[in-house]
Amino acid sequence: MSDNRLFLIYDTSFDEMDAEGCPGFGYVLLFNSDDAEQYQLGENPTCPAVSMLFTDHADGSISGDLLGWAHVDADIFQQFPLGQFFLLMEQAAQVAINAYRQVGQVPDRLLAQHLDDEELIQFDIQFNDLQLNEQQSERQLAQSLMSGRPYLDS
Repeated sequence: MSDNRLFLIYDTSFDEMDAEGCPGFGYVLLFNSDDAEQYQLGENPTCPAVSMLFTDHADGSISGDLLGWAHVDADIFQQFPLGQFFLLMEQAAQVAINAYRQVGQVPDRLLAQHLDDEELIQFDIQFNDLQLNEQQSERQLAQSLMSGRPYLDS
């Protein structure tokens, strides 16, 4: 893998509510930019992918659950360490849910990149059509998302 970026795309077809009525948001993990660009929401992936559910529980906790694998026989699944995958899933769940809590909208994409230390993952949060209320500016939003970075304290 020459490119160490991973793409998590929000796909509402995987959304669920838990027994307490708490929202769960479906994401699909794709391993390169070409696959991310070609992915069709609600469709079975034509490339290696992992579907996940990130849930915002009533008690304030956040969970990330594995839903399934597409093209599990692909080489990428032999190269991508399972522990690294679970670390990514846990951190991505924290990032997505905390962004949702801050702005009331689920991020459309998370772009994850491993930093030099394998346990540090940098996330770029992307919204296709973020609607800020009148009192928020993009600068204020960025500051509130960065303040304390609670999603790294999992």
